[in-house]
Parts: sequence; C-alpha cells; structure tokens
Amino acid sequence: MIKMTGAEEVREPITQVMEEEDGAKLIVELPGVSQDSIKMGVAGDILKLDAEGKRGRFRTVQVIPFEPDPERIAVTFSQGVLEVELKKRTERTREDSSQDGKDGELSIPMISLEKEMEELKSELDKVLEEKAALEERIGFLQRDFQNIRRRHENEKESIADRKISEIASGLVDVLDSFSFAKESILSSGCDSKSISSMIKGVEMVEAQVLNLFSRVGISPMVATGQHFDPNFHEAVGYVEEGGLGDEVVAKEIKKGYIYKGKTLRPAQVLVNRRPSGKKRERRSSRSSKRKEKS
Repeated sequence: MIKMTGAEEVREPITQVMEEEDGAKLIVELPGVSQDSIKMGVAGDILKLDAEGKRGRFRTVQVIPFEPDPERIAVTFSQGVLEVELKKRTERTREDSSQDGKDGELSIPMISLEKEMEELKSELDKVLEEKAALEERIGFLQRDFQNIRRRHENEKESIADRKISEIASGLVDVLDSFSFAKESILSSGCDSKSISSMIKGVEMVEAQVLNLFSRVGISPMVATGQHFDPNFHEAVGYVEEGGLGDEVVAKEIKKGYIYKGKTLRPAQVLVNRRPSGKKRERRSSRSSKRKEKS
C-alpha cells in the first residue's frame, strides 16, 4: 500500500503479527533500510513505526491485541527484516508504570541487535585471528632479520680478523729480524756511537710495531718457565736442567703471539727433560770407576 504525503511517497511495509502465549511477535519487511533510520514507539496497545531507505519511506501503525510491557520489548534487525517481540503487561508492571507517572508511551532506539551482533562478533574474531597470525609472522621476520644481521656482522668480523692475522704474521717475522739484528750487533762487541744509535733505532721500530699489535688485540706470549703446551709452544729442542720441572719451557728461541685468545704464532722453545734413572745410575757408576782408578 502506497500513500502520498505532499510530494513524499510513503509505503506500508509488509507486516506479520504472530500471537504467542505471553505476547506477540511482529515481523516487518523493510528492504533497503538502514537500522539508524528506524524509529518506533509504543503507546498503550498502539505501535508506530517509521523508517526511510533507498526504496523510499515506510510507515505503519499496528494495533496490538494486548497492552505490551514497555520494559520487555526486544528488537532485532537483520537483512532488511525487523523483528519485534512484545510481552504482555503484568499487574506489577502496570502498577510500577502508574507510580512513575508514565503513560505507557515508549521510544525504542535501534541499539545493537542480536543477529548483527553475532555477525559482527564473528567478523571481529576473524580479524583478531588474522591479527594474531600477522603478529606471529612479524615476530618470525624480526627474528630472521636479527639472525641475518648477526651472521653478517660475524662474517665481517671474521674477514677483518683474517686480514689482521695475515698482516700481523708478516710483521712478526720483521720483529724477529730486528731482534736477531740487535743481538748480532750486541754480540759483536762494538761500542761506537753509530752502533748505539742503530740499536736505539731498531728498538724504536720494535716498540712501534708492538704498540700497533696491542691496539688491535695482539699480545706476546710469556713462554719461559711455563709448562709445555702444544697449543701455544713449538718444541725445537730439549735440554736437561735439574732446577726445572719435566716438560717445562727452559728457553724461548722465537717469541709467540696471541690474537683474541687464539695462537697467531706459537713460540719456538727448548723444553726441559729431567735425566732418567738409568742415565743417573750410569753417570754415578762412571764417576765411581774414575775414583777407583785414581
């Protein structure tokens, strides 16, 4: 049914009224209508409804076969269908209404409706699941990025360490040459000013190289008096000294160097070995025979 109000076209919506034991249910078809545009009021046993949508304006007045309880009206709206559940007014609610001075008129706002709330809750759950999955994925990517960056930094450091080791190995040989040259000059017995200046020059260069080593983390080993360790020492010979323990470094031939806890070059050393028991017996027997002959 279509009514004309001035220039405005008003439609009568398709409405079904289903009576129930304790009330009634109204089903109103409102195609193209948004819930925000629906206005509904109840006065006594009269229900008025007004709504506007893409297909025009809808308006209806329904006579309810009983006086509804305004405190027990449930409204749902989904996919263009409005459902209104009405419950009969009891004597108690009628007394409460008269005490409050209400005339039974009620304006019902279209609040969050059950069906749409369920749909929205379902959509929200999906969004939250997607959000959790994305956060987990982002966490994985961040950890992967940290691992890649850490590996890259370790590779850079490893390359730098190799380069420093290569350069330092060459400088260590230079230090050996300076040390041998200085020892040769000192052992020659010459005592001229030129030779003294030469030695000072060699010592200055040695100090500069050792200072450079210290700045990059290279330190010389202290081998003499230490227990022989093949990880740090290279045995080039053996000696027998009673004052030292067995397998103790007696003398350092070439100095060793350490870089970041690793051996850059092992120290070349002479290792002490105590005489065995048989050797001591032979020596003592020889000395006794000599005494007898004498």
